[in-house]
Amino acid sequence: MTLTAGTFARPRLLRTAAASVIEQVTALLGSTIVGEEPAAAGFTESVASIVIAASGARAFVKAAPVSDGSADAVRAGGELAAVIGDLGPPLLQLIEGDGWVATVYEVVPGHAITEWQQGDVDRLAELSDRFAGRLNPAPIVDTEPYAHAFAPLLGTWPALAGSAAANLATAPDSHAAATVRHVQHRDLPYGLHVELLAELEADWFTALEPGTALQHGDIRRDNVVREPGGRLWLVDWTHRWTAPGWADWVRLAPDVAASGFDPESVLQNSAWADADPHAVNVMLAGLAGRCWRDGHLPAVPGLPQLRPMQLLQGDQTLRWLARRTGHSAR
Repeated sequence: MTLTAGTFARPRLLRTAAASVIEQVTALLGSTIVGEEPAAAGFTESVASIVIAASGARAFVKAAPVSDGSADAVRAGGELAAVIGDLGPPLLQLIEGDGWVATVYEVVPGHAITEWQQGDVDRLAELSDRFAGRLNPAPIVDTEPYAHAFAPLLGTWPALAGSAAANLATAPDSHAAATVRHVQHRDLPYGLHVELLAELEADWFTALEPGTALQHGDIRRDNVVREPGGRLWLVDWTHRWTAPGWADWVRLAPDVAASGFDPESVLQNSAWADADPHAVNVMLAGLAGRCWRDGHLPAVPGLPQLRPMQLLQGDQTLRWLARRTGHSAR
């Protein structure tokens, strides 16, 4: 699948934040801010910039106004830093005031991954061991099951199947039934059928609710920084979700597959090679439904890269699920 992501420019820069936030970042750096390099990727409107002081000191700043839904995610990243440890960049300061939330991190040398390489895939296996040892069970108590958080996004497959499951019992708050018309006549790839996908999705809560591991929740290439020496850092920890430990790797594997690697191998070489096969298929079905539905919607103004990303994730997720369920995955 070939996708063109379009030009992306961060809609917010630190200089648009409240004066008190800028002053605290300046004080932390020790001299006047003279430069700002916004991240070249992302899917929210929050500030995400490397700021440079006159002294040469640098820091990475995430920030958003409290009126924006992104502010909660920014705050969560700062609050989780202590338990995440060296899985993510060190936190320098969490700032709140004048209607803004900001987190200031050390700048990790390197760049966000644009294409996965073999060395990255090898290091993901080691990283999974650290996840399993540190985050399962969750080292915090104020959490939400991922199964519940994602539930409003379920419902695509039962709605399309038009079966008895179309009452969306798996996700009573879902609006999917009203938003699948634009994909109603699209054929699914890889020999898959909506009836199978709806049947799998129906087990969503059974498969995912019991998990107790803290989740990153959004591991993709643009949230992974590769140092020149190959070390991987995970950025953008924005959730307090719990799920089975393997759930983060099931979300991750289709993105790695888009660079030509085998997603099954990514999972089997992780700390969760013994993940329940049916539960994994259930999660893949649920994730794919959201991508299939939303990826075919019109582009979001200011975020031209969002729909192509969703289409790519959906295609790779369905391809993997087809292989796991014995269908064609040409």
